[in-house]
Amino acid sequence: MKRPWLPPLLAVLVFLPLIGAPLLIDERVLAFEARKWIGLDPLAPWQLPAGGSGTWRPLLVYAYWLDAGASSAVRHGFNLGVHGATAWLVHRWLAQRLPSTAALVGACWFAVHPAHVATAGWVAGRADGLMVLAAVGALVVADKRVLLAGVLGAVAVLFKETGAVIGPMALLVAWMGGRSLRGPVAICVGAGLALTASLWMAVPGAGYLASAGALDIALSWLPPYAIEVLVPTFVPIGVPSVTRDLLGIVVALPVVALFIQIGRSDRTWLLGVGLAVLALLPVAHVLPNDGGQWYLLLPSVGGALAWGAFAVDQRRATIALTVLFAAFALYEAAAWGAASSRVEATLELVLPSGPEAAPPKQDPRTWPHRGPSFCCGLPYQLFEGEAAQPGND
Repeated sequence: MKRPWLPPLLAVLVFLPLIGAPLLIDERVLAFEARKWIGLDPLAPWQLPAGGSGTWRPLLVYAYWLDAGASSAVRHGFNLGVHGATAWLVHRWLAQRLPSTAALVGACWFAVHPAHVATAGWVAGRADGLMVLAAVGALVVADKRVLLAGVLGAVAVLFKETGAVIGPMALLVAWMGGRSLRGPVAICVGAGLALTASLWMAVPGAGYLASAGALDIALSWLPPYAIEVLVPTFVPIGVPSVTRDLLGIVVALPVVALFIQIGRSDRTWLLGVGLAVLALLPVAHVLPNDGGQWYLLLPSVGGALAWGAFAVDQRRATIALTVLFAAFALYEAAAWGAASSRVEATLELVLPSGPEAAPPKQDPRTWPHRGPSFCCGLPYQLFEGEAAQPGND
């Protein structure tokens, strides 16, 4: 039961409600900046730190330029296409390591992961979407096409610098699978060279870099986000102030406990969990950033492998959970689309007016569940008004 068309189909259908969402401030700003710099000089993205947070992401600037000025549906459709293509590649990669049915279930689990609403539906989230597309492509070809694997490793970093973790991930895959190290080493070289160039060119903002307290932040946020990667029924930053997130983690904990109990003796399962945690490490200190859902895209590739391995012996349970996650993802996509419309309609009420206006409150504990983002330090959650109070949904 191969059915390679099923994961990309689910990836698009589940998040299809996002197609009609209006473009938000940051999404328009990114397109405007891309058109401006490339209009001045087609090579400008290679010469300037024009990416997010002062980083150097030259290929991403071109990706924003491609559909700059297009309708909202076209720009959101671009993201949905990237997500569908990634789901197809995830299935190809899983099929190299799992029985066909288990690989299909794991890829479908990846396709409908509710946290992926952030990259499927937020145009600014295509940084992670394109980075992961290249990274998974590198994993797929690592065994047979060494040079292409190295190029794709570099491409992943040129979309977003956190893609450099694909090198260690590829090495872990080869080591635990007893495979050749030639492809993973090529990925490390390609990603390493691109990361070196990125660090040379970048002028990242202070909040983007690891600080003295970054380790404490990482240690406190890593466990709940790791649980969300595996059982995506809640957002850690919403617990306990958001009721549905509190209920979601109540559901997640026993599922994770059973998942560990049954799967821990399986080598492929251990590899999947290891990849998920490894992919979380470079971004652990920024996970609470607006809920950090886009950071979960690459870790969920490891999660897909772990759930695929679990499905070898627990197929019905895994399929049932995947259907549950798909329903939750569909709900999240509809909520995100509605949230985008409300942001568009009430923007003038959210922005402070006058030179003496107080900045909006940005206490993460008062933020509601997921939604679109503003640029320039204004979190997406502010439009919610009364819903932004603790205990309200």
